[in-house]
Amino acid sequence: MEDLIIPRTDGTPRINFSAKSGILHFSGKANSNNIKVFYKKLEDWLNLYCESPCETTIIELDIEYINSVFSKLLLNFLEKSKSVLLKDKKLIIKWFHFEEDEDGLEECDLYSRIVNYPFERIVRD
Repeated sequence: MEDLIIPRTDGTPRINFSAKSGILHFSGKANSNNIKVFYKKLEDWLNLYCESPCETTIIELDIEYINSVFSKLLLNFLEKSKSVLLKDKKLIIKWFHFEEDEDGLEECDLYSRIVNYPFERIVRD
């Protein structure tokens, strides 16, 4: 299976999904309203990956800003990623934030509650 690497743009985050390591990394801003084509690539890759996932899948969310359109798609992505658990694999979701970012921490807690899965909070350097 090929890795998925998509460069960051003004409206979409950088994507670096490694099938070999099981690390699925998002970084940057997600503020485009026309994101369906972008998301389709992520969804297709995830569906294929979930057929034979690594022992541990790590989703790293290092996103500075998420608009409502991407938020819905990200929640869907996170929900689908939980399917690795059905194959007796481990899933870790890491939420990167700045130390004093109360809004970011609230958003982390909200996403965690919605997908009903714990997130690790990681303070950005």
